[in-house]
Amino acid sequence: MGFLDSLMGRTRLPKPNEDKVFAMSTALVTLEVSASLQPSGRVGVVFKALPAGRFDQLVKDTVDMLQVQDQTAPDDALKVREVKDNLGFEWLVVDGSEFEALIAALHGVAQGLIDEGLGDCLLASVFPFQQGQRQVYWIYGYKQGTFYPFVPSGDRQRDNAEEMRLAAIVKEDLPIEPNLSSWFPLWGVPV
Repeated sequence: MGFLDSLMGRTRLPKPNEDKVFAMSTALVTLEVSASLQPSGRVGVVFKALPAGRFDQLVKDTVDMLQVQDQTAPDDALKVREVKDNLGFEWLVVDGSEFEALIAALHGVAQGLIDEGLGDCLLASVFPFQQGQRQVYWIYGYKQGTFYPFVPSGDRQRDNAEEMRLAAIVKEDLPIEPNLSSWFPLWGVPV
């Protein structure tokens, strides 16, 4: 933060850190073996509302990128859909069978926003997993460059003990958010 920013009371947002999202691919084995989590075959990235026309362009660029991937490996085709949640946030949800390709697609979306000067709109990526009969989410916050688990256990309730256990299991594989008050619940995740 600069001298004038501190005098004027302005804070500068941290730059998004999209590179650590790739740590999820190395943590996958630990999550499957030690935590009994199975990837759902989809991921999502959520961001603040973009300026008019930019969201449509982002979707088009992402679809174009995925079509290039489809030509090289048509059996592993990725599909993208856009969702606007009830809080007004925009999501790109990517479906596919190859976990590493899903992560690469998320990275492409994030990098596209950063390249367009819209990196401050990036909020999080969400990786849904299945644990028996319940859904478990790993959330990657772009501003902090860290992950945290979110385990809903009912109507606006969460399983904090399971979240702590999951974080302990993968602390060697993933950069875990150390500030527990930053483990925000994402109710009604569209992924």
